[in-house]
Amino acid sequence: MNRRQTFFIAAFEAAILVAIGLGISLVPLTILWILENDPNVDWIVAFRAASDFWLLSHGTRLVVPAGEILGVLTPTFVVSLIPLGMMIWFARLYYNAGKRFLVATALWPGWLGGVVVFGNASLIVSTLAFDEAVYPVTWQGVVLPTALFFLFQFLGSVFGRPDILFDGDVLNQAPERDRIRRGLNNFRLSLHWSVRSLVGPALRAGTAITVMLLMVSSFTVAVLVAINWIDITRLYESVQVSILGAVVLTIGQLAILPNIIVFGASWFTGVGFSIGTGSLISPLGSQVGPLPAVPILGALPVGKLDFGMVAIVVVLLAAFIATVMIRKSADEIRFEFATAWTAAISLGLSIALVTSLQLGLLSILASGGAGPGRLSLIGINPWLLMIVSFLEVFLVSTLAAFYSARPSETATPKSRAVN
Repeated sequence: MNRRQTFFIAAFEAAILVAIGLGISLVPLTILWILENDPNVDWIVAFRAASDFWLLSHGTRLVVPAGEILGVLTPTFVVSLIPLGMMIWFARLYYNAGKRFLVATALWPGWLGGVVVFGNASLIVSTLAFDEAVYPVTWQGVVLPTALFFLFQFLGSVFGRPDILFDGDVLNQAPERDRIRRGLNNFRLSLHWSVRSLVGPALRAGTAITVMLLMVSSFTVAVLVAINWIDITRLYESVQVSILGAVVLTIGQLAILPNIIVFGASWFTGVGFSIGTGSLISPLGSQVGPLPAVPILGALPVGKLDFGMVAIVVVLLAAFIATVMIRKSADEIRFEFATAWTAAISLGLSIALVTSLQLGLLSILASGGAGPGRLSLIGINPWLLMIVSFLEVFLVSTLAAFYSARPSETATPKSRAVN
């Protein structure tokens, strides 16, 4: 693709992605509006609701001014809880959009065309979504969706791999793609020997621990939903919505399911999570106040668990497995470091740092406010999670690193000659 083709294709695809993103929630809301139409409600209400959901999925905060909600006076509050399911889906779409330009002669026209159209579309959506009852923070409604789009479009165009139809070795690399990848490799080579040898294994092991925690949390959530299906059904009945309303409610719950999975990962570290100010759900026990009328919350593990702290074994076991499994990737560590103690402690610290940063970032993305008063705090304390997970992983990974990173007796650290 030449530059002009790249620009227009990126611009057209950005417009399509905005339409798809809005349509995923606008279509069911429109069907609901048509079949259960209240003559006093205009279709624009459904459009604004879909637009608010689209903006919220991109990290935009929604402001609800002081007023009356369902007959109850409420102060001004901010909705900031991101439905991670939708954000992940959007990020995947934008990443694939970037991969379209692997055969382009230049990447910057695609970046420019996509950002211009997506930015203008975000401005239009956030403007039309404005209502006195609820409105997005103006600058966030334009900047954050565009930034998320550009970030993953950039990553897809630079680091994406060609589909199986193409041969990656035959494709001509765009100059931007080649320069960025080469620059990152040169930066890695310029790092101090101790950092350079630790980066790869630490990223592999730390990410593996995070993924294992999320997998165990996903399985646990599925089991809890299956066990507590009666309570969940009762909550559906208490909401008193129609079949179409229940479908829309279910879609909304699927959108926040990844948030709940992240909460579960925090639960396994012992830190737990909150559903409202003053509440805490952790392996040691739960203090839960009135919960929102969201059926899936009926599966929460409330009450005191006699063997709750056994859950922390999941983190410790994940850290052990991940550290042992990177032995083949730790050849450079075994060569560079002179003693087993320095190698093990350095690797343990690095793996713990990666895991704690990843879990901290996930907790920030998964947490936020969803209503007035006590509902202004839903989620995880990121600092506490980072500290606790760091200590748990560091202790186990350091012990396991005596096997994975023990220096070879015949190796002579070349670092003394280089540095």
